Amino acid sequence: MEIIKILTTENGLQTVSATDLYKFLEPKSQFNHWIKRMLNYGFIEGLDFWSFLTENKLTSKITETDCSSNLNIKRERGRLSKEYVLSLDCAKSIAMVQRSEKGRQIRTYFIEAEKEFRAIATPQQIQELYKRLSILESKQINYIDDWAIDRYLRVNNLFSELSKTDRQQLGKLCTKTHKEKYSMPPKKVPHPSYTDGQNVYPYELINAVFKDWKAKQ
Repeated sequence: MEIIKILTTENGLQTVSATDLYKFLEPKSQFNHWIKRMLNYGFIEGLDFWSFLTENKLTSKITETDCSSNLNIKRERGRLSKEYVLSLDCAKSIAMVQRSEKGRQIRTYFIEAEKEFRAIATPQQIQELYKRLSILESKQINYIDDWAIDRYLRVNNLFSELSKTDRQQLGKLCTKTHKEKYSMPPKKVPHPSYTDGQNVYPYELINAVFKDWKAKQ
């Protein structure tokens, strides 16, 4: 069942209308205040969302040029208002911070829609999705002491060498080591693919745990 219309461009970029998302989530604040607050979580215009002036309601057709950050909007004349188009990753992140049943429901819907798209997407479109996810990770986790396991592995060209099971095992070891060293669980940061957020650690901790784990393999 379609909860919110998801538009897919020729290059595989999935987008949703911010207005549609707002209407589904039913936040208490007005749309203009709500969307500005949501986008202040660190989203970048031209990468995570696009804004444009439109008529009374969104009847535009969204297309994409060679660059995924350039969206062409066709619209008719009339009274103008500001509209926003969100990438699916941006919409998932916004849904995650709502902390409501509707937020969880729509995020699950977006994840399932993405899975269905990946099942029929071309290799080029899949590559574009992973590229955008890498950009999102580097943008969200950009502090010296905030390193996710995947980010550490990618930076050190190790990601392709480890299976998903290996990465999960490494994450568990890092969490255990962090609790032992600091007497507290690791910090969590928002991430569209993790319901409760993604664990991050000091670089030195991951590096030490990884070298010890690798030596025992």
